[in-house]
Amino acid sequence: MNNKIKIGVWILSEYKPQAGGGFSLYDRLIGMIDDYNFPDDIEICFVGHKPSSDFKFKKKYVSVYFLPFNMGFIRELVTKFSHKFKFIGRAEGNILKRNKIDLIYYPVQGFRKVNCFPFVSANWDIGHLSTYAFPEFASNNRFEFREKWYSKEIFKALMVFAESEAGKDELIKLTGLNPERIGIVPLIAGGITDLSVSENSMNDFLILYNINAGNFFFYPAQFWAHKNHYNLIEAFRKFVKEYPDTKLVLTGSDKGNKKYIVDFVQKAGLDSNVIFTGFISDECLFAFYKKALALVFPSLLGPTNMPLLEASLLNCPVICSDLKGHKEMMKDGARYFNGLDANSIYEQLKYIALEANRNDLLLQAKNVLKSSAFTAENAMKSFVENFSKLKNIRNSWGENDKIF
Repeated sequence: MNNKIKIGVWILSEYKPQAGGGFSLYDRLIGMIDDYNFPDDIEICFVGHKPSSDFKFKKKYVSVYFLPFNMGFIRELVTKFSHKFKFIGRAEGNILKRNKIDLIYYPVQGFRKVNCFPFVSANWDIGHLSTYAFPEFASNNRFEFREKWYSKEIFKALMVFAESEAGKDELIKLTGLNPERIGIVPLIAGGITDLSVSENSMNDFLILYNINAGNFFFYPAQFWAHKNHYNLIEAFRKFVKEYPDTKLVLTGSDKGNKKYIVDFVQKAGLDSNVIFTGFISDECLFAFYKKALALVFPSLLGPTNMPLLEASLLNCPVICSDLKGHKEMMKDGARYFNGLDANSIYEQLKYIALEANRNDLLLQAKNVLKSSAFTAENAMKSFVENFSKLKNIRNSWGENDKIF
């Protein structure tokens, strides 16, 4: 009788920091899983296409690359297209079986790499259904790609790990997935909250971008349409009429919408008030959280978003869109607005500009953090609970995947 389960956590060879919050979450989770002492009945290893020499994990790493030669471009092709060919899936599956791996956990949503092998999938959002038909969800076959996953592939997962109760509710409502097959591993802040950056270094970042501590709003978001920079800038245009020296700092990579936003800023006459930094280092990001007047987060896509947690942990006031997941995360520790109503955003910008209001909100946020489910400790406890349930499910059959 098998009283254990061995889980292979998939390592993505192509994932980069420029992917934004998704990468930050993935990177933090992998580090936490590697450091965590799981119970004796749960064995964790890492799996992927890269050679083991590329990593320095504490836990074992298993490469599923199966070809006898190792030319770079061949490995890249296998990495990119392995899920499309059954014979590759069988070869990779045989490597996993030889290493006594029972199932794979994919920590990034929307894909699986090894066909016909038991798996668990993470899920962060169902953006193509839960929000509006923005270009990033509706154009260039993106809707069809997502719809294939959520109408078919996701149902092949033994379990799906949502990041919040709001996320679980979305999965049930929009896909019809059985609630018993949805576990929750709460969203956590990125590793940025563990950094230590000197006061001098933080001031150097402010000087670099010509901004003053306590006199700028901060929005860390890549330039997608759903990030809703447009309505934020409409609100900020009204705000600077009363507070003309205030800046708005926009960080993040261009995903196709940046030129439109830059042009809008210029037409609004806000060139000197709106700062576009591009992609920045974690140390600079830390400094902006610590020195900002407030984090303003008007994203129209949830259910949840990491920067709200990061800001709260770094003692930065939070004003954000009134998404269900945002309210689940922040409770009374944030102020909320209608992201599609520039006047609603403006009212919260004006509210948080007052020092007394900021201090009151920061106190509320500290109280919320004391009982928050969205912590690294709770995330790891949730992994253990969900993996234990998976053990009982997976032990229902052996290695033979052709028994039916």
